[in-house]
Amino acid sequence: MWLGAIFSWSSVLQGHVRVMDRWNPPARPLVLLVEGHAGTRAMYALALSAMAFNVVTAQDGAEAHRRVRVLDPDITVMDLPDADGGQFLQDLKQNPRTCDIPIVAVGGGYAERWLCERAERYGFAALFPNACLPDV
Repeated sequence: MWLGAIFSWSSVLQGHVRVMDRWNPPARPLVLLVEGHAGTRAMYALALSAMAFNVVTAQDGAEAHRRVRVLDPDITVMDLPDADGGQFLQDLKQNPRTCDIPIVAVGGGYAERWLCERAERYGFAALFPNACLPDV
């Protein structure tokens, strides 16, 4: 199940990557991964790296703000936001430089209707349930 979710992520992420011109070799797309749980962050970063993405991680919205200021990620993958992450999303969508960065949300253990409402509220490009969590 977990691998199926990751492969589904791959197709969504690849669909949002910028097109490179033919004179420059294609760069590995840059994913900003925002996840508060260290084990989950490491697991998803490893999986995304194995699928030929460059991955930069942040543990919360504040760190994601710092990363987005100096990097130009192709896409953001994040846990369903708390208040800090919600502010990050709002700022990302209001900034002309970052408003077009697609955001994929990952969440788990919630009712499906609640997840869909949250996805619509925050304007996610896609929403996936947490397929699994690492053993702690």
